Parts: sequence; structure tokens; C-alpha cells
Amino acid sequence: MKKLGRQAGHNMGRNVGGLAQLVTRFGNEITQVVQDIHGAVANPFSLRGHDYTPAPMVYNLVRYGFRQAGNLAGMADLLADPQRELRDSLDLQSIINGIFGQLLVEQNNRYALPMTLLPKAPPAPEADTLVIFLHGLCMNEACWNSPATDAFCQWARQHHNADIRYLRYNTGLHISDNGRKLAGLLAHTALPERVILIGHSMGGLVARSALHQGREREDSWVNRVSHLACLGSPHQGALLERFGNEANRLLGRTPYSRPLMRLANLRSDGIRDLRFGYVLEDQWRDRPLDDPRPTSKVPLDSQVQQLFIAGSVSEPGHAQPRGDWLVT
Repeated sequence: MKKLGRQAGHNMGRNVGGLAQLVTRFGNEITQVVQDIHGAVANPFSLRGHDYTPAPMVYNLVRYGFRQAGNLAGMADLLADPQRELRDSLDLQSIINGIFGQLLVEQNNRYALPMTLLPKAPPAPEADTLVIFLHGLCMNEACWNSPATDAFCQWARQHHNADIRYLRYNTGLHISDNGRKLAGLLAHTALPERVILIGHSMGGLVARSALHQGREREDSWVNRVSHLACLGSPHQGALLERFGNEANRLLGRTPYSRPLMRLANLRSDGIRDLRFGYVLEDQWRDRPLDDPRPTSKVPLDSQVQQLFIAGSVSEPGHAQPRGDWLVT
């Protein structure tokens, strides 16, 4: 019990420290935005608002205040309930990873979620099939806790002697990065004869990315994958991200609103990849962050049977059903 208590305290301290670090970073970004807007107003004939930086000492003091506020918030949270269980905090951590995942990794922040196959025990040696569930943006393996998933898993165990696993990963990273990590993870995992991948939303794109990169590397595990099921995965891109990107581009039209782009550009690489459903590095590398034009599509894996399920806001049987604003 004492060991578990110490571990919980250690995990909480790590998470609180990671949050405080992110608060400091975000506070600095907000301060820079205000400073740039101040510069644009004070010098409207400048091509860039931040060419003129009034009262730098004032803004440095504000940045210092954000840093100390983050530290105090972390200490207060830890002192208020040092024995608190961390179950609920995983959802918050998953959301923050989805929105700012690449920032956490750039800062070497301990709040960043590592890619993990759960449960961590080796796959059952007697299993004939391994089913891996991959969650979507800002989620974790808890999203699969539903009667429908339980019923499917029971069916898979009975009829296919299946072992069930869940992938947890940082959804704020590039989909291609997570695909590469998953390919490497499966390459070093003892697998049964058949592997089935089931991805929700971004999870389906991560699975496609892993398959593509695994085949390029001639990994043996890809030949064991028989099926890929994608549940609401935006293979053609997500409309909401495209609309958000266009709105952010409009902010760059004037020197007074241009600094606000700085905050919108903090959104994660994973979210940006959803704009056009990018699954490989070649699709986004050397292109502007707010690029409104898609690159070439990556074909589906021809050697894997694939199922695609998407929701619609139209009535059943509609001749031209509409998507749900995320998936067409």
C-alpha cells in the first residue's frame, strides 16, 4: 500500500509539473500576442506589428507572473489532495495531449503520453487472433468501454480465440509519427497468425499509416493483418479543421489581427493532419502550416480487407447523405 501511495504521489507530481510547464508556455504565447498587437497599434505603418515592442520590461514581468502562477497552481493542487487517484486525470491528460501534443514533446514534458499497448502483458501465446483498438483525437482506451465493444470482444474471443488489446498514444503528434511508432511497436511484439486493427476517427488513419510504413520497410507483421475497420475516420479530411484553418488564415489579413494567429497555430500537428487526412510525412513536410490545398492521396492497402463505417445526419436511405461535419 505504501508503495502504491508513493507511486500515485509520484505520478501526480509528474502530471502537475507537466501542466504547470504548459501553463507557462501558453501564458508566454498570450503575452507575445498582446505585445505584438500593442506594437501594431503603436506603429501602424510597420509591416509587422512586432517590429516595435513597447515597454519590454512590463511584458517580461507578465511572463514571469505566468510562470509563477503555473508553479503555484501546481503546488496548490498537489497539497489539496496528495492521495487523489489519477483515474479521472487521464481524460484531461488525453485532451491536452490532443490539442498541444507536439508542444509537450518539444518541451520534453512528462505530461506527454507515450505510446502503449494495453494491457502491458505479452499477448496470449494460445490466441489465434490479436484485435487492437485505436482511439481517436483527445481520447484514450476508456472510450471503448461500451456494451457494443464488450459484445464484440466476447464474440471475437469465442469465435476467433482472440486476444484483445488497446493502444494509447499522444494524438497531438503527426499521424505519420504515430504510424511509425505503431509499426515499430508491432515489429517488436510477438504476434499470433492474424491481427485485426479497429480504429476510431484518427485511430483509423494511424492504423493506415502504420500499415503503409510497415510495408515500405518490409516488416513481417503487416502480412499478419487481415482486417482494418475504420469507425468514422476522415480519410478525405475533416471539414471542421478546414473551416478552422480558413478562419485562422483570415486573421493574417491585417497587422492588428495577425498576432492572434499565433494562438491558433499552437494547435497540435495531429489536428492539422486531420484537415486532409494526411497519414504520411511526405504529405505535410515542407508545406506551410496553414496550407489550404491538399497533396496527393495515399491509396488503401490492397492486401487487407477493410471496413469503413461513418455517421450521417441525413435520414436513412437518403440519395446523397450528409456527413457529421467531421467525416464526409
